[in-house]
Amino acid sequence: MLYVGSLPRVALRKLTYCAISRDISTSRTLAGASFVNTTGMTVESCFAFCTAGGYNLAGVEFGSQCYCDYAVQASGTLSAQGNCNTPCSGNSSEFCGAGNFINIYSNGAPSPVIPKTVGTWQYEGCFADSTSSRVLPHQQTIAGGVTVESCTSACKANGFAVAGVEFGQECWCSSSLPTSSLLSDNDCQTACTANTTEFCGGSSRLGVYEDTTGQICLAASDAQNFNLNAVFVIPPTTGAVSVPLHVKIINTVTLVSWSVLTTASDVFTSETLLNGGILPVSTSQPNFRTASLPVKPGDSPIFVTTQFPPAAAGPYCTMTNPVLGPSGPPVLAVSGRSDLWALCPNSTAAGRLDAVFNPAPNHPHYTLASCSAVYITLA
Repeated sequence: MLYVGSLPRVALRKLTYCAISRDISTSRTLAGASFVNTTGMTVESCFAFCTAGGYNLAGVEFGSQCYCDYAVQASGTLSAQGNCNTPCSGNSSEFCGAGNFINIYSNGAPSPVIPKTVGTWQYEGCFADSTSSRVLPHQQTIAGGVTVESCTSACKANGFAVAGVEFGQECWCSSSLPTSSLLSDNDCQTACTANTTEFCGGSSRLGVYEDTTGQICLAASDAQNFNLNAVFVIPPTTGAVSVPLHVKIINTVTLVSWSVLTTASDVFTSETLLNGGILPVSTSQPNFRTASLPVKPGDSPIFVTTQFPPAAAGPYCTMTNPVLGPSGPPVLAVSGRSDLWALCPNSTAAGRLDAVFNPAPNHPHYTLASCSAVYITLA
């Protein structure tokens, strides 16, 4: 716990509470530098040690322990001042906290802050992370150290629209926001090692930023034939984690056919990308002239086959794979978004599983609750 006693001989700005400090390394009330002096600890020596290290907070605990930080961590809980009643090992007239209780003092310097905007990047909150399952899977190594500015710049340079700073010195990227728990900003109060005026997340806690200009297209044309695959964002408990997609003809009138993007196969065997439009290819019917039409949010992509099709439209582009990064197959985006795709059972077509861009409620062909989020790779 935290408590500040009356020390007229020391020019300290006293905090007015006592707080519980859990005695494990990942849950300290003050989680910066520390030292132990079993015979000579005083409030003054701890305060001098922390101030010399650039910290604005100093805390004494259990009579002989000193801890420093830039902010009181979320694990600290207010307690009565009387709980901090252990004399300091170097001055019995002063209190130095107690077992699991810490007296905290401030030198009056301002604490770091969480920048709410950095250029085109917007702060989205503090999210839980795990070393066994990273919620932003692409780590960046940054010369000169991690700051909010350097991390967002590195993520943008590598084609990602989401950046996260963690544990004061780590930078992680993705193409979509985390799906983990959104926590209080108090959980993201570890100062950036490379810039102690800013917070860079915390232990297993990500301070997350999103680029308001959207995701970054890699290319709007790809003349090489490719096949599309829908990869489930949340893999099913049984079955495949991805399914092939095909352009399938669903309606034909005289000299004109219309197709959708679905899991059901048909005459089209691959696709190419040209100036933001998709051109389906049929090896058995090479004379088919087919082009994508503009994509309407809430609907499946539509394609038209006719003797004189319009210029293929979308606008489609490729983006960095959100899971495998630049080393993985690129993903398909529409209007700068690759994270709005879903597979939805079409209730008017015997449950045919269609790809839908940005599915909408109250649609005549599917129910929103039945849709599964996917991203679409080009292989």
